[in-house]
Amino acid sequence: MATKAPSGRGLRVRVKSKGLKASSTRWLARQLNDPYVAEAKAKGYRSRAAFKLIELDDKFHFLKPGARVLDLGAAPGGWSQVARARVGPKGSVVGADILDMEPIGGVHVLKLDMMAQEAPAAIREA
Repeated sequence: MATKAPSGRGLRVRVKSKGLKASSTRWLARQLNDPYVAEAKAKGYRSRAAFKLIELDDKFHFLKPGARVLDLGAAPGGWSQVARARVGPKGSVVGADILDMEPIGGVHVLKLDMMAQEAPAAIREA
């Protein structure tokens, strides 16, 4: 399942910089005009990073049906969404992050500091 990259041409959004630092204005302009951000939103992915994982898996085929996946630093969950779809119902996906994350169907989400002593046991349990 090859994913076609979104087209880079389209309407440009101009950001009004009143009250924003120049770096914040530039970041916001890039975000609002990024075709991958728009495509991720249209396809229901939580982040544009989902396309990076799709591209990597299409090339190297490491997300096999039935696999067990641990997504470290999972928030906001774009990679966990892709992993869940690719490993299928017989696979399992655990998403762990120190940040809060909204639940994802079929993904066991852990709010967890990986440096904490209880982290390995929590991951094994999940």
